[in-house]
Amino acid sequence: MLRFSLWALAAMLLFGLVFALLPTSPDVAASGVTLQDVKLRLYPAQDQQAEWRFEAKTISVDPQKGDTSLEQLGQGARWVKDKSGTLQEDLTIQASQLIIDKEDNLHANKATLYTLADCSTFTLSSSAEQQVVINQQGGYSAPRGEISSPIQSGEFLNVSSNFDFSNFRFDEQLPGAQFASVASQKCVDGKLQPKE
Repeated sequence: MLRFSLWALAAMLLFGLVFALLPTSPDVAASGVTLQDVKLRLYPAQDQQAEWRFEAKTISVDPQKGDTSLEQLGQGARWVKDKSGTLQEDLTIQASQLIIDKEDNLHANKATLYTLADCSTFTLSSSAEQQVVINQQGGYSAPRGEISSPIQSGEFLNVSSNFDFSNFRFDEQLPGAQFASVASQKCVDGKLQPKE
Protein backbone atom coordinates (compact mmCIF):
# COMPACT_ATOMS: atom_id res chain seq x y z
CA MET A 1 0.00 0.00 0.00
CA LEU A 2 2.86 2.33 0.82
CA ARG A 3 4.45 1.60 -2.53
CA PHE A 4 1.18 2.44 -4.33
CA SER A 5 0.94 5.73 -2.39
CA LEU A 6 4.49 6.69 -3.36
CA TRP A 7 3.77 5.93 -7.02
CA ALA A 8 0.55 7.98 -6.86
CA LEU A 9 2.42 10.88 -5.21
CA ALA A 10 5.20 10.71 -7.83
CA ALA A 11 2.62 10.67 -10.65
CA MET A 12 0.82 13.69 -9.19
CA LEU A 13 4.11 15.60 -8.84
CA LEU A 14 5.08 14.75 -12.41
CA PHE A 15 1.60 15.74 -13.60
CA GLY A 16 1.85 19.05 -11.69
CA LEU A 17 5.33 19.73 -13.09
CA VAL A 18 4.12 19.16 -16.66
CA PHE A 19 1.21 21.59 -16.20
CA ALA A 20 3.45 24.15 -14.50
CA LEU A 21 5.78 24.17 -17.51
CA LEU A 22 3.01 24.50 -20.12
CA PRO A 23 2.73 27.96 -21.65
CA THR A 24 0.08 30.14 -20.05
CA SER A 25 -2.84 31.47 -22.01
CA PRO A 26 -2.63 35.08 -23.29
CA ASP A 27 -3.66 37.95 -21.09
CA VAL A 28 -7.37 38.79 -21.01
CA ALA A 29 -6.60 42.09 -22.78
CA ALA A 30 -5.40 40.13 -25.80
CA SER A 31 -8.57 38.05 -25.84
CA GLY A 32 -10.65 40.79 -27.45
CA VAL A 33 -12.37 40.39 -30.78
CA THR A 34 -11.54 42.14 -34.06
CA LEU A 35 -13.99 42.06 -36.94
CA GLN A 36 -13.59 43.31 -40.52
CA ASP A 37 -16.18 45.07 -42.74
CA VAL A 38 -18.90 45.22 -40.11
CA LYS A 39 -22.28 46.88 -39.70
CA LEU A 40 -23.06 47.65 -36.07
CA ARG A 41 -26.17 48.91 -34.31
CA LEU A 42 -25.93 50.55 -30.91
CA TYR A 43 -29.00 50.81 -28.68
CA PRO A 44 -27.92 53.19 -25.87
CA ALA A 45 -29.41 52.39 -22.48
CA GLN A 46 -29.26 56.12 -21.60
CA ASP A 47 -31.31 57.15 -24.66
CA GLN A 48 -33.84 54.45 -25.42
CA GLN A 49 -35.48 56.51 -28.18
CA ALA A 50 -32.26 56.42 -30.24
CA GLU A 51 -30.42 53.89 -32.32
CA TRP A 52 -26.96 54.43 -33.81
CA ARG A 53 -26.01 52.62 -37.03
CA PHE A 54 -22.39 52.27 -38.11
CA GLU A 55 -20.40 50.69 -40.93
CA ALA A 56 -16.69 50.31 -40.28
CA LYS A 57 -13.71 48.62 -41.88
CA THR A 58 -12.54 47.29 -38.49
CA ILE A 59 -14.25 46.91 -35.13
CA SER A 60 -12.21 45.84 -32.09
CA VAL A 61 -13.59 45.00 -28.66
CA ASP A 62 -11.49 45.38 -25.49
CA PRO A 63 -13.25 43.34 -22.78
CA GLN A 64 -11.04 44.70 -19.98
CA LYS A 65 -11.95 48.34 -20.64
CA GLY A 66 -15.40 47.64 -22.03
CA ASP A 67 -14.56 49.73 -25.11
CA THR A 68 -15.39 49.08 -28.75
CA SER A 69 -13.20 50.78 -31.35
CA LEU A 70 -14.52 51.53 -34.84
CA GLU A 71 -11.74 52.20 -37.37
CA GLN A 72 -12.24 53.65 -40.85
CA LEU A 73 -15.85 54.54 -40.22
CA GLY A 74 -17.70 54.45 -43.53
CA GLN A 75 -21.13 55.55 -42.41
CA GLY A 76 -22.59 56.49 -39.09
CA ALA A 77 -26.05 57.77 -38.28
CA ARG A 78 -28.32 58.38 -35.32
CA TRP A 79 -31.94 57.34 -35.72
CA VAL A 80 -34.63 58.55 -33.29
CA LYS A 81 -38.20 57.42 -32.76
CA ASP A 82 -40.78 60.04 -33.73
CA LYS A 83 -44.11 60.50 -31.91
CA SER A 84 -45.59 57.49 -33.70
CA GLY A 85 -42.63 55.30 -32.69
CA THR A 86 -41.16 55.13 -36.21
CA LEU A 87 -37.38 55.49 -36.50
CA GLN A 88 -36.29 58.57 -38.46
CA GLU A 89 -32.70 59.43 -39.36
CA ASP A 90 -31.71 62.38 -37.17
CA LEU A 91 -28.04 63.01 -37.94
CA THR A 92 -25.02 61.53 -39.62
CA ILE A 93 -21.51 61.27 -38.20
CA GLN A 94 -18.14 61.04 -39.92
CA ALA A 95 -14.93 60.18 -38.10
CA SER A 96 -11.80 58.20 -38.87
CA GLN A 97 -12.08 56.45 -35.50
CA LEU A 98 -14.79 56.23 -32.84
CA ILE A 99 -14.59 54.62 -29.43
CA ILE A 100 -17.80 53.42 -27.80
CA ASP A 101 -17.26 53.26 -24.03
CA LYS A 102 -19.00 50.90 -21.61
CA GLU A 103 -21.80 53.46 -21.09
CA ASP A 104 -22.42 53.73 -24.88
CA ASN A 105 -20.90 57.23 -25.13
CA LEU A 106 -18.85 57.99 -28.25
CA HIS A 107 -15.30 59.40 -28.17
CA ALA A 108 -13.24 60.72 -31.09
CA ASN A 109 -10.37 63.03 -31.93
CA LYS A 110 -12.50 64.67 -34.60
CA ALA A 111 -16.09 64.14 -35.67
CA THR A 112 -18.32 65.84 -38.20
CA LEU A 113 -22.04 65.77 -37.45
CA TYR A 114 -24.75 66.69 -39.92
CA THR A 115 -28.29 67.27 -38.66
CA LEU A 116 -30.94 66.54 -41.24
CA ALA A 117 -33.64 68.70 -39.61
CA ASP A 118 -31.83 71.99 -40.21
CA CYS A 119 -28.97 71.02 -42.58
CA SER A 120 -26.31 72.06 -40.07
CA THR A 121 -22.77 70.73 -40.14
CA PHE A 122 -20.99 70.69 -36.80
CA THR A 123 -17.30 69.73 -36.79
CA LEU A 124 -15.94 68.89 -33.35
CA SER A 125 -12.20 68.71 -32.63
CA SER A 126 -10.25 67.46 -29.64
CA SER A 127 -7.22 68.87 -27.86
CA ALA A 128 -4.28 67.18 -26.16
CA GLU A 129 -6.23 67.19 -22.89
CA GLN A 130 -9.79 66.42 -23.98
CA GLN A 131 -11.48 64.29 -26.62
CA VAL A 132 -14.70 64.92 -28.47
CA VAL A 133 -17.48 63.24 -26.45
CA ILE A 134 -20.98 62.41 -27.59
CA ASN A 135 -22.82 61.64 -24.39
CA GLN A 136 -26.00 59.64 -24.96
CA GLN A 137 -27.75 61.49 -22.14
CA GLY A 138 -26.62 65.05 -22.72
CA GLY A 139 -25.31 65.61 -26.25
CA TYR A 140 -21.95 66.82 -27.50
CA SER A 141 -18.90 68.43 -25.96
CA ALA A 142 -15.52 69.30 -27.43
CA PRO A 143 -12.64 71.74 -26.97
CA ARG A 144 -13.36 73.25 -30.39
CA GLY A 145 -16.41 73.32 -32.65
CA GLU A 146 -17.16 74.74 -36.05
CA ILE A 147 -20.74 75.18 -37.20
CA SER A 148 -22.06 75.81 -40.68
CA SER A 149 -25.80 76.17 -41.23
CA PRO A 150 -28.20 78.19 -43.38
CA ILE A 151 -28.32 80.94 -40.73
CA GLN A 152 -24.90 80.88 -39.06
CA SER A 153 -21.29 79.88 -39.38
CA GLY A 154 -18.38 80.21 -37.02
CA GLU A 155 -15.80 78.62 -34.76
CA PHE A 156 -16.13 78.31 -31.01
CA LEU A 157 -14.04 77.07 -28.06
CA ASN A 158 -15.22 74.65 -25.36
CA VAL A 159 -18.54 73.84 -26.98
CA SER A 160 -21.42 71.74 -25.73
CA SER A 161 -24.92 71.14 -27.01
CA ASN A 162 -27.83 68.78 -26.78
CA PHE A 163 -28.69 66.68 -29.83
CA ASP A 164 -31.02 69.22 -31.47
CA PHE A 165 -28.64 72.17 -30.85
CA SER A 166 -31.34 74.06 -28.95
CA ASN A 167 -28.97 74.45 -26.00
CA PHE A 168 -25.72 75.33 -27.83
CA ARG A 169 -23.12 76.76 -25.42
CA PHE A 170 -19.52 77.88 -25.76
CA ASP A 171 -16.82 79.69 -23.79
CA GLU A 172 -15.44 81.79 -26.63
CA GLN A 173 -16.41 82.69 -30.18
CA LEU A 174 -13.50 83.06 -32.58
CA PRO A 175 -13.40 85.99 -35.05
CA GLY A 176 -15.20 85.55 -38.35
CA ALA A 177 -18.53 84.18 -37.17
CA GLN A 178 -21.50 85.11 -39.31
CA PHE A 179 -25.20 85.16 -38.47
CA ALA A 180 -28.03 85.80 -40.92
CA SER A 181 -31.46 86.97 -39.82
CA VAL A 182 -32.93 85.47 -43.00
CA ALA A 183 -31.45 82.33 -44.55
CA SER A 184 -30.60 82.37 -48.25
CA GLN A 185 -31.25 78.62 -48.44
CA LYS A 186 -33.80 76.29 -46.90
CA CYS A 187 -33.44 72.77 -45.59
CA VAL A 188 -35.72 70.21 -47.25
CA ASP A 189 -35.40 66.52 -46.32
CA GLY A 190 -31.84 67.04 -45.07
CA LYS A 191 -30.66 68.88 -48.19
CA LEU A 192 -30.07 72.59 -48.76
CA GLN A 193 -32.10 74.17 -51.53
CA PRO A 194 -32.31 77.76 -52.76
CA LYS A 195 -35.07 79.80 -51.19
CA GLU A 196 -37.79 80.82 -53.61
